[in-house]
Amino acid sequence: MSAVQITGCSGAGKTTIAAVLARRGLAAIDADDDPLLARTVDATGNVVEEEPAAPDFAWLARHGWAWNPARLDQLIGAAAPATLYICGGADNELELADRFTQVFLLEIDEPTMLARLDARRDYHDWGRIGDTREYLRRKLPELQDRLRAAGAIPIDARQPLDQVVDAILSRTSG
Repeated sequence: MSAVQITGCSGAGKTTIAAVLARRGLAAIDADDDPLLARTVDATGNVVEEEPAAPDFAWLARHGWAWNPARLDQLIGAAAPATLYICGGADNELELADRFTQVFLLEIDEPTMLARLDARRDYHDWGRIGDTREYLRRKLPELQDRLRAAGAIPIDARQPLDQVVDAILSRTSG
């Protein structure tokens, strides 16, 4: 069983890269699309059923985005013998890093992140509602620094999409 994580902040391109990898015939998922894997939790780890329409800093400080370890293992096992590319991130991703043969960090700068959040026309408004925009602005440098320090392989995600995907695949072992 083999899995590669492609992570980064909101707007880095994780969802788009999952779709490109799948079109190229690889086993790839957008982690946010699996509600049994990715979910909002409170400070004690309980799954939150309803989020506020416009989360403020107080709510964001008491909640996080977490992956269910058992579901992650199930997804990786189901893809075997293929390598599963899991595109997404979670607050507990470093605790689950031992499940991945490699972790890639899609690096972007703040102006790129904000422009992509403004251009986003998908199913959610994260980064445009409540205090989420400022929360992401503050979180970006810390997130990228923490992932680099943990050994994530940085990829400049400001490049054209095919170049980003090719950079990941050229560095994928196995």
